[in-house]
Amino acid sequence: MTFPADPAQRQPKGDHNRRLALGLEPEALAAEAGISVEDLRKYERTGPDEDFDLDVAQRVGAALERIEANPPPTQSVIT
Repeated sequence: MTFPADPAQRQPKGDHNRRLALGLEPEALAAEAGISVEDLRKYERTGPDEDFDLDVAQRVGAALERIEANPPPTQSVIT
């Protein structure tokens, strides 16, 4: 289960920043999430008052959590 559990509560710009902090290119996160790069970019560009694809949000959140559990050497932020 991802946090937040409800994908409608995800913050696309926050997920974008998480990807950047991990040093991941869009292609790498899209592949891990099982979505297209175009879907990822559309999701990450979603404004705060705009709707987004909940399936994409769930997949991105789950992929980020998997990657953050075992961060790559490209991670630029130490937690």
